[in-house]
Amino acid sequence: MEFFRIHRTIPFMRHALVLNIISLVTFLLAVFFILTRGFHLSIEFTGGTVMEVNYAQTAQLENVRGVVSKLGYTDFQVQNFGTSHDVMIRLPLQEGQTSATQSETVMAALKAADSGVELRRVEFVGPQVGQELLHNGLMALLVVVIGIMVYLGFRFEWKFAVAGVIANLHDVVIIL
Repeated sequence: MEFFRIHRTIPFMRHALVLNIISLVTFLLAVFFILTRGFHLSIEFTGGTVMEVNYAQTAQLENVRGVVSKLGYTDFQVQNFGTSHDVMIRLPLQEGQTSATQSETVMAALKAADSGVELRRVEFVGPQVGQELLHNGLMALLVVVIGIMVYLGFRFEWKFAVAGVIANLHDVVIIL
């Protein structure tokens, strides 16, 4: 029994040239923006301070963000951690400040806004962790590319292996 009788042939390849041009332009724009603007890396890659604070009542994240932004920080993160009373604050390192002075300054400002705040933990995250993650990620990408090329080269032909790797890297570069 057929509910839908569709015998229409859809000519997908009629638009191949236009779609390939769109794909090429998108890829070139992605490469251009990666080279000129770089990546927006978090403090795990650039280094910074991670603070955990606890409030007696439910934490108002917008108030915490307002207090931290008044201190001159622009690229920071404030989010709940665990319960609604716990807040994690990630601060990038600023020139001329250490992790300890950053945490003391932020904690003093938070206490001025709400006296019920309590500091639970302060950690310095160095950029070395980020370099290690970056190196390991690039090595994993290289091993995967070689693995795909070897498999496709044995299974089909080396031309298909190269085309498959280019197609996969095309998608990865556009996403980045």
